[in-house]
Amino acid sequence: MSITAHVRPPVVMTLAVVGLLALAGCSSAGGSAGDASPTSSPVPAESGTSTPAAGDDIDEASGETVDALAERDAFIADQQQPVGQPTLTAKTPAQHELVAQQRAHLEANGGQWSEQAETVTLALGLDACETSILNGHEIDLAAFRTHVVTSPLIDSLAVDDASREGAVSIMVFGTRFLCPDDAPQWEQAWTESGGEY
Repeated sequence: MSITAHVRPPVVMTLAVVGLLALAGCSSAGGSAGDASPTSSPVPAESGTSTPAAGDDIDEASGETVDALAERDAFIADQQQPVGQPTLTAKTPAQHELVAQQRAHLEANGGQWSEQAETVTLALGLDACETSILNGHEIDLAAFRTHVVTSPLIDSLAVDDASREGAVSIMVFGTRFLCPDDAPQWEQAWTESGGEY
């Protein structure tokens, strides 16, 4: 199967995720800031899915030491999404393009776009990109699986295998826009996983 076909979720999976989003939006309206639901904490301050390797990486272009946490903080600032915000809306050109393509895909397959769908689409991609940064931009099969099984966001969306796969699909697709240099690694690891997490 080609990467492109694998990254676009089948409509059943996408609709399952959107259905969960609607439920999550209703059930967590009174939730605390510590809840794992996508409507209460879409972009965690620290994903907890990776640990910076000794804190520093070497920038291959300049040869300078780069602190992964500082890079992650700069990425968060560049994305213009306040940490802990209950809903996310596209702010950067890359975010707008991601949302536009995901929305078009969903609507072309009979789905209905919502505020929750936009929030989760952005949150899944942003979280994966943060994980890339904290892993020194090295995502292999083990790092991919660790992220998928430890992500509170994916866990909150995954009531069954189809909804988990839908969330993972949207996450991987989001990396193409939000951290395109890391996207091939996410796509390769997803392909290698064969849906086994």
